[in-house]
Amino acid sequence: MNALKLTPVDAWQGWILTGPDSSEALQQADLPVPQQAFEALMHGGNLVAKTGRDEFMAFVLPDARQPLGEWCFRRHDSIFQLSGAAWMAVMAQVCQFDFRQLQPGDWQMLAVAGVNCWLYLSAEPEARLLIGCDPGFSQYLQDNLDAVIADVGPISEYPGGA
Repeated sequence: MNALKLTPVDAWQGWILTGPDSSEALQQADLPVPQQAFEALMHGGNLVAKTGRDEFMAFVLPDARQPLGEWCFRRHDSIFQLSGAAWMAVMAQVCQFDFRQLQPGDWQMLAVAGVNCWLYLSAEPEARLLIGCDPGFSQYLQDNLDAVIADVGPISEYPGGA
């Protein structure tokens, strides 16, 4: 059994890239370029998601080459990692999405406890859910998720089901 844990992640620099040169800006920075909308790729510790026709969100390690382009702007998302065997039980309390459908490597944009967030389920052997939001909502979101973790129990299994 794995203990439920919510951990802030501050290792990345965030970017929003939009416009016809956004794919090229990612390629020039040696970052992956997802082809389908809402596809996300993790490579070399960097995460890139395609969020629209010519729009990407990129979260890049500080020592990696950063994307540059006319319509490439910094983002300052607050990012949390939710891990543990019962992470789905936590999310079921704060989000109206059936997380049993979420597969490793999937990207979603959903409301979590009323906050617009992006979510990425890692493809690592032990699934970890990354949750990103506007920094103005980070304390509220963290407090809500911590409270739900306390209710669910720090060590529990999630049997699934509705």
